[in-house]
Amino acid sequence: MPKNVSRLSLFIASAFLLQGCQSLNSARTANVDESLLAPEVLQMNVALKVEPYADPEILKNLAPIRARFDNLAVTEPADTINPRMTSFAQQQAKTIYEPVKDKAFLMSGWQLTSTLIVVGDDGLIVVDPGESDEASERILADFRATTGINLPVTAIIYSHRHPDHSFGSAGMGVTKEDVESGKVRVFAHHQFMEYLANDASVVGEILTERTAYGGASYLGQNPEGLVHAGLGPTFAGGKISFYAPTDLVDDKLEVNVSGVDMVLFEGYGDAEDEIDVFFPGLKLVHGSETIQGESFPNLYTLRGTKYRDLVKWYKGVDRLLEYAKQSDAYTHSHMRSWVGNDFIVERIQNYRDAIQYVHDQSIRYMNKGATREELVGLVKLPENLQNDPWLQEFYGSVAHVVRNVYNGYLGWYSGDATELATPEFQRKAKLYVSAMGGRDSVLELARQAIEAEDYGWAMEVLTHAVRSNPDDQAAKLLKSQAMREWGYDQANIYYRNFALSGAAELDGSLDRSGAFDFANPVIIEQFGIGTILENLRVKVDAAKAVDANLRVGFIIEDRDESYGYHVRNGIAAFYEQVPERSDVVLRLPSQVIYDFVLGRSTLRQSIEDGVTTVEGDPDALGAFASIFDFSKPEIKLSGR
Repeated sequence: MPKNVSRLSLFIASAFLLQGCQSLNSARTANVDESLLAPEVLQMNVALKVEPYADPEILKNLAPIRARFDNLAVTEPADTINPRMTSFAQQQAKTIYEPVKDKAFLMSGWQLTSTLIVVGDDGLIVVDPGESDEASERILADFRATTGINLPVTAIIYSHRHPDHSFGSAGMGVTKEDVESGKVRVFAHHQFMEYLANDASVVGEILTERTAYGGASYLGQNPEGLVHAGLGPTFAGGKISFYAPTDLVDDKLEVNVSGVDMVLFEGYGDAEDEIDVFFPGLKLVHGSETIQGESFPNLYTLRGTKYRDLVKWYKGVDRLLEYAKQSDAYTHSHMRSWVGNDFIVERIQNYRDAIQYVHDQSIRYMNKGATREELVGLVKLPENLQNDPWLQEFYGSVAHVVRNVYNGYLGWYSGDATELATPEFQRKAKLYVSAMGGRDSVLELARQAIEAEDYGWAMEVLTHAVRSNPDDQAAKLLKSQAMREWGYDQANIYYRNFALSGAAELDGSLDRSGAFDFANPVIIEQFGIGTILENLRVKVDAAKAVDANLRVGFIIEDRDESYGYHVRNGIAAFYEQVPERSDVVLRLPSQVIYDFVLGRSTLRQSIEDGVTTVEGDPDALGAFASIFDFSKPEIKLSGR
């Protein structure tokens, strides 16, 4: 048995069973009581084949290959990489799959997303141009060089809003003028812009940071950092472009573009704004991320998201199945393409059943009184699904999903009033350190745990030491060591990347450049002024606004729109009109608002430049502008 697989088993057992179960005395020796290790926990990920992809029965259901190139993932074995992760990386070479001869091509391996290109009479239909213009430009160049097809793009389809799907249209040769003139149509879910605005202007800062940790954006791609991105070989960052949708899908949209019939339909899945596509003339269905690559799905993502409803998800898969049963070829937004109706239907059905199984069994145990953490040890996939090579936990995992099912139905509270009476964050950490014999005893306990390769327990006890004194460098470095060693053992990319990024944060080696910026100006400038102004409410510094009583109006002259706020009780109440009895009203062009929220200029500067006119009390404007907090703090996820 490989050493790091054994260590992975030890982690799983210690993290899920030892925490809170061992007595203080046994914990201080960092010895693992073998009688506490349930056999089913030990076997998780150990009984499975390290390389589950060599079966000819699996390979024969991949679509024909037009061309294959290099692999952007880290594919060579290393002591710092779980061998199952290496095996999975080896499947991610740049490959042009041809699920429908001369008509449909899946460009897999150039970026995180697999881009589908469908050839029409006078143009190309592109599903998911991807995460950057540089990546999509390379994709189009390799497509044209291989196929000899030089048609322009006439339609772009955004399967959903996430960073790896919708931000590379310019690299496909599409311009803003093409979209505005109707030469190129852009299709998306009818709530696409709403959810994108939430990501960009409501929780943009924390999503940027957590996505960078989970995607190892700060670590680079190497044996000590990003190996692959779980659903593709890499995240191909760079300059982005974005055009707002021109055609919206509400339930279902049947349309013909460039002579190609398409049925675009709401699918649900990795995002609430998911759409899938059926090409009836080609007998091809594109499942976007309703089927999330070749992994157990991320029914909750560790980078952070609103509750992903598992019932809506498997019912979305049911809807996809209706079209899959009419198809001989299948593509999706991540990794490889499949052919063969029987295989496609079976694959999608297994995926669907795994989702329902996790949901239903979580609810069953919740109704027996199981807490969120107890669900981790109770809900396991049945053996046939657990050993399904297309449902391995490279991206999502059952253990982190069941916790979110509990939260989605019951919230964070277990019903034990101890959780209501628990001491404040830092005080509780200090109490734990004191109870364990003081700071030096905690560090010694952690050293013994690390020596025993019980990294989960070491991370647990050291977290209390770091929280009790965030300036304790020795505690931070020791936690960094435990976290990094644990991360090297993982086959799940989120487990690995969060651990390695957190370790770098703790030891001070984290380079915070290179993250995908959810609030990128290219994205923000596609939102309406009303959306931007309304979402500014979350930037209010309540301490500065609690005693305020200000009414401010905005008249956007170039768009004939009016908005306003009433600042009171520590909030900025937003209105889609100028408030009555406004203290100050601004008449200005829309560009001033974009420049203000993006930090490129100030409202005061626009007045001095003669672009904005003021009606009412100018001092009220200064008071209004001062209540917003646009600071950019360094967010710490592991060292606090």
